[in-house]
Amino acid sequence: MKILVPTDFSDNANNALDFATEIAKAEKAEITLLYAFYAVYDFAAQATEIISTIERDAKKQLKEISERFKSQGLTIDYKIIQGSVATAVTSFAYRNEYDLIVMGTQGASGIKKALIGSNTAHVIKDAMTPVLAVPNNADLPSKNKICAALELLNEKEIQFKNLFRLSAKLNLPYEFFHICKELAFDKKIEIKGLESYLKDTYPEIQASFHVNYADNTEEGIKSYLDKNPNSILVTFSKNKTFYEYLFNKSTSVEMAYHTHVPLLVVK
Repeated sequence: MKILVPTDFSDNANNALDFATEIAKAEKAEITLLYAFYAVYDFAAQATEIISTIERDAKKQLKEISERFKSQGLTIDYKIIQGSVATAVTSFAYRNEYDLIVMGTQGASGIKKALIGSNTAHVIKDAMTPVLAVPNNADLPSKNKICAALELLNEKEIQFKNLFRLSAKLNLPYEFFHICKELAFDKKIEIKGLESYLKDTYPEIQASFHVNYADNTEEGIKSYLDKNPNSILVTFSKNKTFYEYLFNKSTSVEMAYHTHVPLLVVK
């Protein structure tokens, strides 16, 4: 397993790295730290000097971080790329066949965003690789359970396979939940069928199924996480109908209540 961890050396990025290292230890995975930067300068003559300085400083910090985690027995390396963060992360992860991207939800600016910073939002939307967005001060995986939101709109088997491939060795319990105003008969049948299928196919997985009644998805997510604060929230990105609203800046509450909950988007 290969994990890509973008960093800007902020506290938030360091917290995401701690999250990634716990996953790496369980999965015996390799970690690559990625530092991407976009050099801004007024004259072309300044370019070489500016880029050289940025790369030298970044390499020093990346080397220090790598050596610290290597001393703990982890396999870790680093890469420096010039370009926009979102483009660098998504393209590098795809070209090099990474299994998971783990990144913080806000950058070094310290400005509090609604749910995640713009770079992480773009990576989640554009990446072909599963993304785990980790809020600052989030509990490590071992202190959480995995809560997967179900749309019940023809979920695909490959998505469950990918979820278990990424997380099964963490030995955490799974909760699958569906939010609706009223549970229709066909949805009841689909939940029962999915529950039976997962128990037969993955007998080693500890899973439960729940329905959360709410007038809208936003209210339902908030209510669910209020009751389950130690969660890693999972969404499946087969379409935009469920998770796209998470990044909708016009949402009244702006998902501020999510700030403590890691979000795993399974592709």
